[in-house]
Order: sequence, then structure tokens, then C-alpha cells
Amino acid sequence: MNESTENNVIPGICCDVENCIYNNGSCCCTADEVHVKTRTTEPEETMCETFSEL
Repeated sequence: MNESTENNVIPGICCDVENCIYNNGSCCCTADEVHVKTRTTEPEETMCETFSEL
């Protein structure tokens, strides 16, 4: 990970979606902002509306 990517992570946001352009490969999100909603079928999980496929 380069220094620019490391500085752009959102503190406290972890992401395990490997095919998102904002996942830096270390489960950190590099998007400018994140929009998340709770799934109704599994309340303990969230769905990121900022996701953008590689």
C-alpha cells in the first residue's frame, strides 16, 4: 500500500469486499465518504451503497 492510499483510509471502517475499488487490500476503505444501510434480513450486517466494482 502506498502512503497516499494509507492516508486516505476512513478510520473505523473495515471492508471485506475484495472487488470494491475503495478497498485498499488491507480491509480499509479509501472512499471520500461511505453510505451504509442496514439489511432487513440480517440486522447485524450492513450493505455499503458506496460500493463500486473493480
